[in-house]
Amino acid sequence: MKKIKLLLLTVLTASMATAQTTFDLDWFVGVPSANVSISIEMGDTVRWTWTDEVPHSVTSESGSQEDFDSGILTGSGSQFSYTFTETGVNDYKCEVHSGMVGTITVEQTASLEEKFRKNISFYPNPVSNKVTVASLYKLDRYKIYSILGQVIAEEAATGNITEIDMANLESGIYFINASSGELNSTFKVIKQ
Repeated sequence: MKKIKLLLLTVLTASMATAQTTFDLDWFVGVPSANVSISIEMGDTVRWTWTDEVPHSVTSESGSQEDFDSGILTGSGSQFSYTFTETGVNDYKCEVHSGMVGTITVEQTASLEEKFRKNISFYPNPVSNKVTVASLYKLDRYKIYSILGQVIAEEAATGNITEIDMANLESGIYFINASSGELNSTFKVIKQ
């Protein structure tokens, strides 16, 4: 009986550990807020990585659900991680650079598909030349559809941030479908 309880406890502990995810965010002067504002589950960890040589902090704003502060760290490759344990909204900033802000929204549970859809952003919209698509998950492909549902372009994507050249497209409404493995998200873009 003790062996069964021990085995059950081990399996339960292992399944709880694998349910948690670490999300990586690049942290640098000029980072778009959309790239560092994400939705996660309770128990997930966010790891910020400095990608420039200047000092930064990751500091929760007054009124955030949880309090966290990296202190001021300097140097490309510096990192700060925080595991979120409460549902709610956590606005944060860099104490050194006023334009560096983001929001971590912590939810009770979310499916993988829901996490993907909530954590994909695109800008600018409307677009003149290039639209940037950013995701927490590595994107592997995107398709551009016309308003009539015709595939206008299809390309491989190679990372968490992809620039899509729309300069040669006529003005109008398009739909972009971005995918990461079996995960998909479609959004509307207006081409000027």
